[in-house]
Amino acid sequence: MPQIDDKLLEELLQKLRDDEAEEDPLKYVLEKTLNQLLEKEMTEHLNAEKYERAEDRSGHRNGYRERNIHTRVGTLELRVPRDREGNFSSEIFEKYQRSEKALVLALQEAYLQGVSTRKTKKITEKLCGTEFSKDQVSRLTKQLDEQLKNWRNRSLDEESQGEDNQSTGKSFPYLVVDATYEKVRENGQIRDRAVLMVVGIDEDGYRQFLGTYMKTTESEISWSEVFTDLINRGVDPESVEYIVSDKHKGMKKAIGKFFENTTWCWCHTHLQRAAEDKVDSKDEQEKLHTYLRTVLNSPNEETAKARARLLIEHYRDKYSDLAEWLEENLPYALSVFELPKKHRKRLRTNNSLERFNGEIKRRTKVVRIFPNRASCLRLVTALCMEQSEEWVTGRRYVNKEALEEFLSEESEEEEEIIDDLADELQREVVYS
Repeated sequence: MPQIDDKLLEELLQKLRDDEAEEDPLKYVLEKTLNQLLEKEMTEHLNAEKYERAEDRSGHRNGYRERNIHTRVGTLELRVPRDREGNFSSEIFEKYQRSEKALVLALQEAYLQGVSTRKTKKITEKLCGTEFSKDQVSRLTKQLDEQLKNWRNRSLDEESQGEDNQSTGKSFPYLVVDATYEKVRENGQIRDRAVLMVVGIDEDGYRQFLGTYMKTTESEISWSEVFTDLINRGVDPESVEYIVSDKHKGMKKAIGKFFENTTWCWCHTHLQRAAEDKVDSKDEQEKLHTYLRTVLNSPNEETAKARARLLIEHYRDKYSDLAEWLEENLPYALSVFELPKKHRKRLRTNNSLERFNGEIKRRTKVVRIFPNRASCLRLVTALCMEQSEEWVTGRRYVNKEALEEFLSEESEEEEEIIDDLADELQREVVYS
């Protein structure tokens, strides 16, 4: 993004000092900055500044066209540069306005269908202007839905070919899985509906949203439909080494069904909450929390298992039910120790996805009750799409070298096991 020039900064400071200013300073700086971005995009498109004589310029400017975009700080008036050939197309509107469009459309739909709260009319007028029609909403919805549907249905396969010339699917060694619930009006009733999300981390250490889905509940059938879709779109289940999630029964059963050779980890945060619910007082909960952190923050698997045994015995007499529960469930959390040490902190919980769910809630609470599932899925998909674009173009989520070593060690270990089996068979032949 271009730097705010001295003149713009001076104007902004003046507006902040002026108590009687009619224009919102935030709206002012956003409008000015976006116009600067548009100018920069045109300069990059033409390989030349305004009035610059450059040998490698690829075209010429041809005035401007006015375009308004509606945001939560008001309507921004932008001047979009044009070139003589008509080839210039800005990326700002699609990337910046995608989630804004989805939010505005959700509010408009709620208002038009008469299921909005008292504040919705004021909010829609603030965001969208006082006039909008069903035809306008329908047209905007169709345009945005097509784009978001294409993203949800995109292929996840890099067209890699195996020895039999068949596509082997894309490799996502790690998956993070979670769900959140939103209120949707259906048949005159307000229902809680599940939004299911899956994040994948590829072999280069980058993460992206693989799927975003709207379902009635988090049942085994719903999650089975999610995983079937991911596999059909190119995720190779054999390449998934590790999945972290909460312990919802439907989700857990579906994971076991579709990723039977994959290590599953119960999110440490969820495990701790579940364990602390099994003791009486707040003091006991705090002690248990500290004990569990000692186990789960162990330097290696052997130490973690030893500490787990001590913890279980510690509670054997006073809280026998808790001791039995820990004995049964702690191994699901200790499975994180199968990962490289550099990856454990990031992948011992699904907190990263839960934090994103918080961002979803921040946006959806403006709507409160969605008029239909499509409206909810539209907004959540737009948010996931924008976040995913930031992830894949940003920093790696996990260390690539450690991941490569982890994956290669597994293949070497498998070869050693095969060699040992071959030696054992050979000895049996010799001694028989």
